[in-house]
Amino acid sequence: MGYRRTGLVAWFFLLAASTLLWAGDSIPKAAWKRPIGEPFQNAGTKKPHLEPTHIDDGYWQGAPVGGFGSGTFSRTYRGDFSRWHIKAGVHKYQTIYSNQFAMYQKAEGSEAVAQALSADHGNGSLGSWKWNYPVGAGDYYSLYPKSWFDYRWDKFPAHVVLEQFSPVLPDNYRESSYPVAVYRWHAENPTQKPVTVSILFSWTNMVGWFRSRSRDFDNRVSASNYNHLASAQSTEGRVLGIVFDRHRTAAVHNDWDGQFAVATVQEPGTDVSYVT
Repeated sequence: MGYRRTGLVAWFFLLAASTLLWAGDSIPKAAWKRPIGEPFQNAGTKKPHLEPTHIDDGYWQGAPVGGFGSGTFSRTYRGDFSRWHIKAGVHKYQTIYSNQFAMYQKAEGSEAVAQALSADHGNGSLGSWKWNYPVGAGDYYSLYPKSWFDYRWDKFPAHVVLEQFSPVLPDNYRESSYPVAVYRWHAENPTQKPVTVSILFSWTNMVGWFRSRSRDFDNRVSASNYNHLASAQSTEGRVLGIVFDRHRTAAVHNDWDGQFAVATVQEPGTDVSYVT
C-alpha cells in the first residue's frame, strides 16, 4: 500500500491465523443486514427544493461511531468514513479516502493479497492503493452501538470479521458521550495451511478541519498540525497510539481544536508497526 506524505498514520496488526481466533459474541439476527457496497434499487433522489435547510446524504450510511452528546462520525456499509458530526451544530458529508482499513492475507505457498476494504472507487488520490473491494463479497450488519463487516472474498484465505463497538456504558455519562469506537478483528483460518493476516488502519490529521460550517472540507485548515507516538500500560497490555495534534500558542478554547488518536494493544502473537 502507498502512503500520503503528511498527516497520515499507518498501523499494521500481524497475526498468524493458523489457529482459531474467534470471539464468543455472535452477530444478532435482529441486526440490519446489507451486502457490502451493494447500492439500493430505486432508492430515490435528493430533494433540491428543500435545500439548503434540508440535509439529504443519500443511502450510503452506516451505524454512527460514538456515543451520545459529544459528536459522532460514520463508516458507510461500503467501507468509507464519510459522515461527520464532530463540531456541535455542524454536519459534513464527504469521504476522506486516506481514513481507511486495508487487509493483507497470505497463505503458506500462495500469492499474497492486499486490498483496501472499501467498495468505493476512490477519487483518484492514493492511486497506488488497491481499491474497489468486490461488491457483495460479504455482509454488513448494524445494531447500534455495534456494527459488523463480515468479509467473505474468495481471494482471502482467512475468514475475517470486523466488529465496531461504540462504548455506550451503563451509568457512565461522560465516556458514553465520546466520539470513540473500538474495532475488534476476528480471524478464522478454515484451511490446512498457516495464514498471515495484516490489518492496516490509516488516518489523516483532521485537527482544524471543522472550523467552518460548510458541508464539506473545502475550507479545511491544517496549519501547524503534527503527529506523535504515545504509549501507556493498561490491564490488557501495552497500548501504542498515534496522537494527532497541532502546535498552539494558547490553551484550547474551541471544539474544533482538540485531538484525534488511534491506538492498539500489543497482544501476544501480534506485531505492531506504525508510521507517523
